[in-house]
Amino acid sequence: MDYIGSTSGKRLRPLLVLLTFDLCGGTRFQEAIDCAAGVELVHMASLIHDDIIDRSQLRRGQLTAHCRFGTQAAVLAGDHLFAAAFHLFALGTGQRVSRVMTTVIQDMCAGEIHQLLSPVTEEEDYLDYIQKKTACLFGGCCRLGAILSDLDDAEGAHLQEFGESLGLAFQLIDDVWDYRGRKEDTGKERGRDFAQGLWTLPTIRALRRGLIPHNWQSLGFASICNLMEENGLFDEVLQMAANYVQKAKLILGRFPNSMAKAELEGLADQILAQYL
Repeated sequence: MDYIGSTSGKRLRPLLVLLTFDLCGGTRFQEAIDCAAGVELVHMASLIHDDIIDRSQLRRGQLTAHCRFGTQAAVLAGDHLFAAAFHLFALGTGQRVSRVMTTVIQDMCAGEIHQLLSPVTEEEDYLDYIQKKTACLFGGCCRLGAILSDLDDAEGAHLQEFGESLGLAFQLIDDVWDYRGRKEDTGKERGRDFAQGLWTLPTIRALRRGLIPHNWQSLGFASICNLMEENGLFDEVLQMAANYVQKAKLILGRFPNSMAKAELEGLADQILAQYL
């Protein structure tokens, strides 16, 4: 557990729980802390399992859990983190919180199973996939902040949409920076999506425009990068991410000015700015 914790990232998801809780004037601070910790455990567990499925050797410059401790131990560690998360969710406003997070995890798993068995090659299907892969957890975190503040369902739905918009932007940017990014900026190995033959939005658009063949890996990583750069595909996807960030900030406009609101707006800008 110490080793897994040492490779964790920016902790955006627990931050979303705590900031939306503050935005809505929540007062049940211990429950908010428990839920914020719980969503980070869910995220960590999902990364462990993703690394096993993808056969990834490194995460943020360190050996992945399954490479360091073996696949069996890593699977059990991920399961342990999921169980620990739901223990935390059950400590407070248990039923509503657990219902949201159970739905989130079901969506995440369903998206990954579908992608494994039938990889998407259409833009609409891909956006649905990243909604399940990434955005639903961002949205669930914001919904928890609303629940813990006793906000009504309508306002909670707006906050969930805010989180999902941020999550979509986050994943689209990640798709671009698998090709364009530097390890020192992203903390990730460049070219992992290419090496695994994963369809992401840049490759899907390139295929539909006849810029690359269906077996695009045969062109080589450098050629694919140059081709998509020259045709503006990376900039198109980043602009799409910027539109989702703008949508998220417009949703925040429904809420009165506060330090938490300013922090959330800054977080939305940071997600975009660190890659531009």
